Amino acid sequence: MAKWISHRGESYDAPENTLAAFRLSLERGTDGMECDVHLTTDGQVVVGHDNSTARMGSAIMDIESSTYAELQKITVSGSLEKVYPGEKIPLLSETFQYLGEGREYYIELKGSDPALIPAVKKVVEASGIPVIQIVFISFSEELIAGIKKAMPEYCALWLNSLRTEDGIIGAEALIEKLDSLKVDGIDGWCHPDISKELVDAVHKAGKIFAVWTVDNPAHAAHLISLGVDAVTSNRAALLKNW
Repeated sequence: MAKWISHRGESYDAPENTLAAFRLSLERGTDGMECDVHLTTDGQVVVGHDNSTARMGSAIMDIESSTYAELQKITVSGSLEKVYPGEKIPLLSETFQYLGEGREYYIELKGSDPALIPAVKKVVEASGIPVIQIVFISFSEELIAGIKKAMPEYCALWLNSLRTEDGIIGAEALIEKLDSLKVDGIDGWCHPDISKELVDAVHKAGKIFAVWTVDNPAHAAHLISLGVDAVTSNRAALLKNW
């Protein structure tokens, strides 16, 4: 049965990547949540999707060029400020309080700074969260391979659009790439040409096939019918109920 993962928390109804969104994910009982992490100049692992706060913030700051204290001077409630006023950029360590028992936490490593790997390792290991609940993801081949090497007991999925010039990547090429990165599977964009044959081939190779970001119930139902292992959605609770 596929798992429903709240994309940046329940971000359809609460400001993305904030404690409010993660709390809502736990309250609604989805199977897990997803976040994005960066490293500040003072070595803190903070949660936020973009490189800067321009889209969500009350002021514009570059996350990786700022200290944690500097980032705390602004709010990141975005267009939902009236409903969720004053939300701040959280530390990764703060978000664990809303993971809950048995739920999975997809943690995306952003950027390309290799220093993020030991910083995330330190935070995750200090959290006491069971290994089985953590899933690392990244578009960066270096970061996802690096985190798997540094923390081999944890699940790591390569983020990729699955796109090629001819449409969608073939099963042989995809599995070869996953093997070369020594990761546990793919977290792929919900490409319209994903087939049951592709999903089955990845599973036969002993790999996980997860997809993102799916908000349409009919599209979600189709992907579930193909046998994907997890669906990341901005409205994961609603889709799970449907």
